[in-house]
Amino acid sequence: MAEFDEQDLAGRFGERGGVLVRAARRLLGSEADAEDAVQDAMVALLAAPQLLSVIENAGGWLYTLVRRRCADLLRRESVRRSEERESALEELLDDALDAGEQLERQELVEAVAAAVKRLEEPLRFAFVENALEGRTFKEISAQSGIPMGTLMARKKRAVEAIRNELHQRGLMPPDEEGGEERRR
Repeated sequence: MAEFDEQDLAGRFGERGGVLVRAARRLLGSEADAEDAVQDAMVALLAAPQLLSVIENAGGWLYTLVRRRCADLLRRESVRRSEERESALEELLDDALDAGEQLERQELVEAVAAAVKRLEEPLRFAFVENALEGRTFKEISAQSGIPMGTLMARKKRAVEAIRNELHQRGLMPPDEEGGEERRR
């Protein structure tokens, strides 16, 4: 295979487009996101058409490219949801303080401090460094050698453990989104 023009590439991609969109939809659960992933793959293909001259199985390569785009979209969505959950704890603490519910500020602070002390060391380290010290996961990773994804997962587990402990002590209402599932 020597050279390809854009129309030839579009034709090759178009032959497999429906299959790719269906595969992406199965992975992403959304028609719009699936189409975005396939379009991203098409743009990548048009940016480097010479790749097809060295690829033996163009269909497999296209499928792999779309699958990777789907994984990127899912990873970004997961990070976004994780950030939303983390901010939810801060909002709940602020709401409890602002509403002047049955707790005084000192009582809540002591309850959170006690919950943090009971965390396993790896969870406590990730939570304290990021949430309390304000360091980014990238900074913590560079200093500690622990991968960023591991640190993020540990902080998430720490936040969930603190939230659950405060809920069990009656200091915080249950988490409205998926709280029951999280406590199982």
